[in-house]
Amino acid sequence: YQRWHRIACGLPLLILLVLAHATTGADLKERARAALLLEKSNGPASCQVQTPQPCPPSKFRSASGECNNFNHRYWGARGDAFIRLLQPDYADGRLKPRTSVGSHALPTPDVIVNQLQSSVNEKAIHPHITAMLPAWGQLLAYDLVQILSPNSRYRCCRNQTEETPEDVVQCYVRMGEGCREYKRSIPSHDPTNCEFHYRDQMNAASGFLDGSGLYGTTEKEIHALRTYLNGKVDTGACLRCSEPGAIGALHTVLLKEHNRIAEQLAKLNPEWSDTTLFYETRRIVMAQIQHITYSEFLPILLGSQITNNPDLRLENGGYYSGYSSANRAGIFAEVAVGAVPAFLTMLPPDMYNDSMSAEILLSTPAMQQTFIPDHASFSDEWTPISLAIQRGRDHGVPAYHKAINLCEKRFGKPFGAKLSFDDMQYFGLGQGKREVLESMYQDPEDIDLLIGGLMETPALGTVFGPTLTCLMAIQFANMRSSDRFWYENDLPPSSLTLPQLQAIRRVTLSGLLCETKDVQRAQPKAFIREDPYLNARLNCEQLGGLDVSAWRSEQDDVVEEYMQEEQPTPPEFEELNMDVISSAINKAKTRLNERKRQEYEAWVRQGGIDAKSPDGTAASFSKANRNALIIANTSLFYELATNEIVNSLHTLRRRKRQVFDNNLGGFTSDDFSNALQSVDVNQFITGSISPINLEPQCENLEAPCDTTTPFRTLTAHCNNLRNPELGQSLTVFARLLPPVYDDGISQPRSLSVTGTPLPNPRSISSLIHPDISNLHTRYSLMVMQYAQFLDHDLTMTPIHKGFHESIPSCRSCDSPRTVHPECSPFPVPPRDHYYPEVNVTSGERLCFPSMRSLPGQQTLGPREQINQNTAFLDASQIYGENGCIAKKLRGFSGRLNSTIHPIQGKELLPQTPVHPECKSPSGYCFIAGDGRASEQPGLTAIHTIFMREHNRIVEGLRGVNPHWNGDQLYEQARRIVIAQNQHITYNEFLPRILSWNAVNLYGLKLLAQGYYKEYNPTCNPSIVTEFATAAFRIGHSLLRPHIPRLSVQHQPIDPPLLLRDGFFRTDNFLQPGLVDEISRGLVATPMETLDQFITGEVTNHLFEDRRIPFSGFDLIALNIHRGRDHGIPSYNNYRALCNLKRAQTWEDLGREIPPEVIARLRRIYAHVDDIDLFPGGMSERPLQGGLVGPTFACIIAIQFRQLRKCDRFWYENEDPVVKFTEQQLAEIRKTTLARIVCENLDIAGDMQRAAFDLPSNFLNPRVPCSSMPQIDLSAWRENVVQGCQIGGKNVNVGDSAFPSPCTSCICTNEGPQCASLRITDCAQLAREWPRDVILRDDVCSAQCGLVLQNAATPQGRNIPISLRPPPQRIARSRIVQQQTGGPNPFGTFQGFQFPDLSQFIG
Repeated sequence: YQRWHRIACGLPLLILLVLAHATTGADLKERARAALLLEKSNGPASCQVQTPQPCPPSKFRSASGECNNFNHRYWGARGDAFIRLLQPDYADGRLKPRTSVGSHALPTPDVIVNQLQSSVNEKAIHPHITAMLPAWGQLLAYDLVQILSPNSRYRCCRNQTEETPEDVVQCYVRMGEGCREYKRSIPSHDPTNCEFHYRDQMNAASGFLDGSGLYGTTEKEIHALRTYLNGKVDTGACLRCSEPGAIGALHTVLLKEHNRIAEQLAKLNPEWSDTTLFYETRRIVMAQIQHITYSEFLPILLGSQITNNPDLRLENGGYYSGYSSANRAGIFAEVAVGAVPAFLTMLPPDMYNDSMSAEILLSTPAMQQTFIPDHASFSDEWTPISLAIQRGRDHGVPAYHKAINLCEKRFGKPFGAKLSFDDMQYFGLGQGKREVLESMYQDPEDIDLLIGGLMETPALGTVFGPTLTCLMAIQFANMRSSDRFWYENDLPPSSLTLPQLQAIRRVTLSGLLCETKDVQRAQPKAFIREDPYLNARLNCEQLGGLDVSAWRSEQDDVVEEYMQEEQPTPPEFEELNMDVISSAINKAKTRLNERKRQEYEAWVRQGGIDAKSPDGTAASFSKANRNALIIANTSLFYELATNEIVNSLHTLRRRKRQVFDNNLGGFTSDDFSNALQSVDVNQFITGSISPINLEPQCENLEAPCDTTTPFRTLTAHCNNLRNPELGQSLTVFARLLPPVYDDGISQPRSLSVTGTPLPNPRSISSLIHPDISNLHTRYSLMVMQYAQFLDHDLTMTPIHKGFHESIPSCRSCDSPRTVHPECSPFPVPPRDHYYPEVNVTSGERLCFPSMRSLPGQQTLGPREQINQNTAFLDASQIYGENGCIAKKLRGFSGRLNSTIHPIQGKELLPQTPVHPECKSPSGYCFIAGDGRASEQPGLTAIHTIFMREHNRIVEGLRGVNPHWNGDQLYEQARRIVIAQNQHITYNEFLPRILSWNAVNLYGLKLLAQGYYKEYNPTCNPSIVTEFATAAFRIGHSLLRPHIPRLSVQHQPIDPPLLLRDGFFRTDNFLQPGLVDEISRGLVATPMETLDQFITGEVTNHLFEDRRIPFSGFDLIALNIHRGRDHGIPSYNNYRALCNLKRAQTWEDLGREIPPEVIARLRRIYAHVDDIDLFPGGMSERPLQGGLVGPTFACIIAIQFRQLRKCDRFWYENEDPVVKFTEQQLAEIRKTTLARIVCENLDIAGDMQRAAFDLPSNFLNPRVPCSSMPQIDLSAWRENVVQGCQIGGKNVNVGDSAFPSPCTSCICTNEGPQCASLRITDCAQLAREWPRDVILRDDVCSAQCGLVLQNAATPQGRNIPISLRPPPQRIARSRIVQQQTGGPNPFGTFQGFQFPDLSQFIG
């Protein structure tokens, strides 16, 4: 079968001659000659150990991969030998190709391939994977593996008489019919070692993922590729690009990406030379290849479970720390010929055609499995798989059975026991495949590694079987940990900056293909076949490529660019002086006293209304506490003073007969508004107006901030240590856009841009938001209920009260004059479909009652409204927003107060007989952290669930820490519940509301591991008024008329609870099982689709008293009216803000709003600029994969972006004072809403894992509650921290130490945290540390190794110019940031640009 003889003496010369004529191996002849000599019997004795030249520090890789490892120059470089995972299996233990375990011959590769091909359906396609995956696998194969064979003209199969022994011994063929030419692969060895144990084959590619298949592995190849113009390359000179099929197409794409980046870098840094541009671009392209491979390719190839291993899991925020120069770089022989060729079995036949393109790769499915590609080039020569089998035997790669236990023990037999074909079942081979193998191989221990691996059934979520998956996982893990230039490393001078690293981490293959213009549309996941859901094709505008702005060179004048120029004084201020201000202050005091007298007289005449009446119930949703009223009193004074100042300036200018600026007349000049707010009027204020004295028992805002506590204050005071008031309760809402009031100060927006009145809010509600049911097919009613629960955590907009904290009746149309100046009713429009225009009893015009929101601004300028809740996601709806509420809710030993169920079941919320709005026959209603907890049964149920969750966690913590007191248990449990709320909101709720596209664009995606590092103390977390009064009122569209009830068997229980009958009626909860029934109903009943249609229960019957006709409210009309009260600009302004096209005509709305809705809007609004924000946003088509349209998605997303970025106590934050340990964080990340609901039902039973999705037998089946992941509270077990071991020394927590010369560590409670140091003076380093210690430190060696190894050679001498690092950038000692002013405290969101979400409209 095999013609094999011992190597003759003259062989090395012959091989060298062959190599000298081989275009791919001429530079490797010395390495091959030395390896062949070493194989001789006296080889080791005659071998001379080479001492490699020291490696210079470099920012860029060498072409060949040399000096990647500073201490081992040739590891992983071109010409290095393949390394091994397993002991090689040579016939003679040294050189001869592998033979069978018996005396029989191994089956020929052709026979194997032909029989395998006949056993598979060669037309079967993969159901999930595109042809891009095997094509990318082949791209990596060209990058990592290049096997050389002698290029002799001698034909092994011809048996010529002139054959020489030297030629014959290199042949490895079976003579006779069907003989195929094959000469053995060229060997290699380590020049620094003269030992010989067995032959190792040469890899002519580098062993790093470095784009060497793209750029070449020699300087000569790189030279041929470069144009030497602005860092670009000549794609025509690329050898791989000219190959037909997928390989040529992908290489061309990547070189086009190179030229694109080089062009951008040249524009960004015009001072850079061609050499710097080329090598910097090459480094970027390499980083993109590495990132795409590990972030997109490997998770699909190996499965998410394997790629979640730390060796393969990419870092989320910082640098990778797994590199070590002790790790042996290189490609494993078993992978090179036993695993990598497997990608060829998935390439469709068309992938070898000249017409191949990236578009075809994205749209064509991969093959399920084919062993002989249908292509003419394989008709007479080796097919790829048969050649791989031949090479595996040539290279001494062990048989399949020796690799099955590499990653996990899948099969075990007693030592020396013989393997049988029946044992194949343990390897995942079915009966049919075992029979095929048995027909080819006489012994199961002969099965070739590649063939055995290909015959395995793929593991769940992987492409290949366990053996091939294992081999590739080991290879890619080793490739990362042994690469000094790995893109995530922090090894100066080659490491990327963190902004550059973040830019690389945003790269996707689809985005790259779009940037190179190779496709016009692509699915987000290029390796997965497109579908109509989250992987639908998107236009390239939606798939961004690499942003190179992070590569801009720092300029000396960078500080000047950020200096704020002095703003000129607004011309309106020229007339403003102390006399004007003093006069305005005095008039404001007089007007304020008049208002108070009017309130008192109205109260004397009429009193207040009953809190249980419809009007009183409506007022309870905006009930102001005493401190809010105190703040509002001062705010009204500032508002009145502002009015007087503006009136005075008008009068002065008229006297001078000057044409008054129209901007001032409407008070819309932002400069004037900003300047007015800066005027200090305190010197003019006396008496009861200032200072504000809040009730001290609720808020102690004068106490200094405790910077050492991990616990939030209840008011959110001191969340921001620089500005303790940011985000705290009883502060004003922020704004995305300046307010639009009729008078520029406080009068609600009421006029069209045409000068006519805006349409009646009720008319808009009736026409744009009719009651049409459209049930959602995917999401449950729990989405609606959680949205309301979440809203009550973030927003509470209090309204005015009357004298003695009474509730004024604003139902009369003249109530602003006769009852309270802040009454703001609006009339029932003519011909309303439900409400009469006139009260039939009194004959008076019928109006909807409304009271204006409390002002809270503490400066001159336009009115700003109070948020009575904290801005943060801090579960204030559970615990309260101040100490007074929290005190009522706290029980003993850390628990929350509760009511023992009177019959049976778990505890209920605490009850009170003094609830003003309570309508329960018993007179008792429930209380919680938010006063609206008893509003309707669904809300009460979810409040009950989370109260129980707190108490459940308290008892769990008591079990692991019995020494904790009640305060510790309460605060730790509260901290955990807050974290659970944050996790559910961002992990489950927001992706369904916004879509994954918006979640990713706005930085809302949670980390799978590690800490969030983007907390910014300069950003403003305050809730924006557009979010509170419009965008987050989307839940009103999700409501259904009834709250459903389901039994333990998930059967409906009648009657369901009618929404209008459930307001503040809670006695039903005293019956057994109602919390369970409502909870099951919420998660199993479809919600209404989020659209412009709203149930009549809230547009006609909200808070209705059935005994009083037409006593209900229209919630949607109130939403619109409230927006005008807050001075919210029109919908069109927010289109512009959110990067949608600002509509000039009605037709311009067509992309976002359906034509039939535009027609209705046009009927009621005089101009497109008049549309109110709520109806405009609700009318938009939803984003693909989301529920809201682009405008509301923009507002909601930017709000939640701020709530994460600006929260010092955010549960993922890395601040050592407030952070959870990594183990605790891992437990919190298990949290799901379904598990929390399950844990706190009376009877757990079963439930679907995704509570926001309807149950589905396939997608979302119901499972036992006990099977869901549960938070393990043992992670909170308190231990005594002894410090850290750093560099062999015990270091106290908070102290730092140097474990090595170029690494600095600080000891934390979770262990040492270390970072690399950038060395600027190697001589100083050498004076402080011993030379051998420095050289053992990889960080030091990369920067100063050359200096220490060869002190006589100046740094940089003999370094090729292409590898010299550019001059070090100058580190600035300070950064001057532009200060933003004006009424928009959000400023520019620290440079964040609003993305255009309209591109994602479904």
